[in-house]
Parts: sequence; C-alpha cells; structure tokens
Amino acid sequence: MTNIWPSFVALLAVLLFAATGCPSSDRAEAQETAGNRPTGIPLHGPRSFVVKYLGVTCGHMTLESTRADYRGKGAYHIVMTARNSKFFNKIYKVDARIESWLDAETLTSLAYLHESVEKGERSSRSYSIDHENKTVTAIKNGERSTFTFETEGPVLDPMAFVYRLCRLADTPNEPVTLTLLTDKGPIETVADVSQFHQKKTADGLRLLLQVRPRTADGEMFSRKGEFSLWVDPQDDGALHKLDFDLSFGHLVAKRR
Repeated sequence: MTNIWPSFVALLAVLLFAATGCPSSDRAEAQETAGNRPTGIPLHGPRSFVVKYLGVTCGHMTLESTRADYRGKGAYHIVMTARNSKFFNKIYKVDARIESWLDAETLTSLAYLHESVEKGERSSRSYSIDHENKTVTAIKNGERSTFTFETEGPVLDPMAFVYRLCRLADTPNEPVTLTLLTDKGPIETVADVSQFHQKKTADGLRLLLQVRPRTADGEMFSRKGEFSLWVDPQDDGALHKLDFDLSFGHLVAKRR
C-alpha cells in the first residue's frame, strides 16, 4: 500500500488538495450528465484557508478556479498557493504553487504543474496528458518519463480530482468513483459520502457532507492515516475543510 499523493507538504502544507466551490454564473455549469450528475467544477475567485497542526496555525493557502483556454481548448484552470506561517518558516520554509488544467468538455486533465520550495530546496513535478495516444509525460525535477494508460473515462490530476469530487459529492451515502492520476499511473478510487452534519463554517452553520476517498480495492491512500473533505452540496460543492488524521498528528486546512 503506497502513499500516492504528490508532496504531502504541498498537498496540504497546505494542500494539494483543497478546493472551494461557489455558485457560478456560467450557464454551462448548470448542465447535467445523462446520469443526472453535475458536470464541470466549481468556479470561484481566491479563497483563503488556514492550516493547523495539532491545533496550532502552521500555514495558509489560497485556491481559485476559472475558465481558460489551454492550447486552443476550452478548459478549467485551478491554482493553489501555500506558505508556512512566519514562525514556522523560520523552522521549515514552505512555498508552493500548484496549477491544473482540465478539459471543459471531456472533464479530463490536460496538464498539471507543481512547484515548491521546502527548506530552501526547490522541486518541481509536471504531467502532460495525451488522451488520444493514452500517454502521460511526467517531469520530476528535470527528469522526464513517459507511461501509458488504458482508462477510457476521464483521468484527473490531484487538484482536478478534488474539485471534481467536491462537485459530485452531493448525495448522502452515495459513493463517487473517479480515476486519479499518480506517479504510478491512473488508479480507480471510490469516495464514501456521509449523512449530513451541521457544522460551524466561515459562512455560519451549514449542513455538510464528509467525503472519504480511498482506492477502489479498499485501501486508504496512506498506511497510517486517512483524509477527508467536508463539502456543502447546497453551495455548488463548496469545500470548507480538508482533514488529515495521521499517525503523527492531526492536520487541518479550514476555510476562513
């Protein structure tokens, strides 16, 4: 069982994952698939999250999503930035930026870029997905590799995965299946959705659903912990909290 998330620090150090949604004025966002599930992803301007470890503020992140053009294709563009707090930067400096481009028509990833500085060392990772030839070109710290995949449906990079999951997790007790792109290739995932829970949020008391992703074979993404998302399906899948329950502590990114 392998931890498949790209850089834990960038994925939540303030999260790779965490997405916030808000109602969109784009009429295309209201369309539904034949299976009566919403299409697209939430669109919103910059949203701020505070990151806490064991109850202590250790960092901040922002998330935003827009409609964009990617090499002549209509796309969604997702951007996440993450930094440690000033105090924690003195101990372990973190400065990360993640970008994702998702095809607006097929809802499959086109490209993914993750750049970060951790403790003074710069690292980068990118994916470029060719769905016609079913190949992924991955570049990690300048080293290029290529792998193929057989998946017929949409394949989602980590950021697109979270945004799409927030949009689809709209019904209590109804699992959501998605294909996640990893360094090992695409894997099938299933996300379990809870009943509604009333929670205090930046928008006041809201009825939220807790969503717990796992691999389709039943294993969690990490050997010694799990993570979940708290989303508001009545607000276009707005994400309010990303929660990591780990063997070495509790890490939370909460919208503010």
